[in-house]
Amino acid sequence: MTTIKQIAEELGVSPTTVSNVINGRTGKMSLETRRKIEEALWENHYETAGKSSGASSGENMIAVGFCMGGYCNVLTDPFCGELLGAIQKAAKEQGRYIVYDVPETEEDMLRLCAPWNIDGAIVLGWKPEECARLAKKTGKPMVFIDSCFADSEEYDNIGLQDYEGAFELTSYLLRLGHRSIAFFCDQEQPLASNGERLRGFQDALLGFGLSFCRDDFYYLPENKTMRHEVLRQFVRKSGKRYSAAFFVSDYYANEAITIFYSKGLRVPEDISVTGFDDNIYARLSRPALTTVRQLPEEKGRQAVSLLMKRIRGEETPVRSLALPTELIVRESTRAVIPDLPLPLP
Repeated sequence: MTTIKQIAEELGVSPTTVSNVINGRTGKMSLETRRKIEEALWENHYETAGKSSGASSGENMIAVGFCMGGYCNVLTDPFCGELLGAIQKAAKEQGRYIVYDVPETEEDMLRLCAPWNIDGAIVLGWKPEECARLAKKTGKPMVFIDSCFADSEEYDNIGLQDYEGAFELTSYLLRLGHRSIAFFCDQEQPLASNGERLRGFQDALLGFGLSFCRDDFYYLPENKTMRHEVLRQFVRKSGKRYSAAFFVSDYYANEAITIFYSKGLRVPEDISVTGFDDNIYARLSRPALTTVRQLPEEKGRQAVSLLMKRIRGEETPVRSLALPTELIVRESTRAVIPDLPLPLP
């Protein structure tokens, strides 16, 4: 087996530095050095007897991976910040600490989970079709968040009643008289939670005798400049066609409100706008945002609770938990008179 000294010599660092990475003591270490050492440990399949020969539970860690595409700092999203804080608090109560990263590839995620003192992982944003395979590759317990196919029983996932929340919000807009509603999403082919929100949106339309048109679907790119251009083009070319807009997150809804106002499209006088999450943006924006409330803190607590059961080897069936949502009505929506009155569902 490759030794710490051999890895240190290969990388040009001290054995103490390698040992610090193995034991999770990386607070003062540069990100580049830590990643270089973690990659070497992973490539050399490094193992240690420390875990089975007296390492205290306080040294053991839970890896947290936020797989959010090209976002430079996912913690600027209030949902991610609240979720991470809840995971950290719940893990500490269980005698564990967290190591957090933003993996961009499967190899990044495997390296994050590789150190011996990583007992398991909580992962947000992983593609649903790849979750079971990733969990098998790591060989450690994993709980995913918002990565569920409908009725999936292949891996543990803590999700949300996204379908029900979107259905209720869209039905509310329809009861206000809106008949032309644009749907904005940050995935061209919506998956997992976004897929369920789109499905709820579509089914609510059907309940009012309306069909979903793909022309009413607007893709919001990761790149902020491109995303803002999509919103500006919407105002110029399509703003007059719609009386309401459904956004898959509060963050995007509030970005849109700012762009709309800058281009003379008033909310809610000219167009009603809704979000999803009920984060700090929804509560502080003007006008305050009509949205669907979810509780990131509960997602974090449930994820840690389920992961700890797996770590301890408790008999627990594979769980796909969907937490409830709540419609929150505020100032960004208003009633309109429909062109063709339709009966309520």
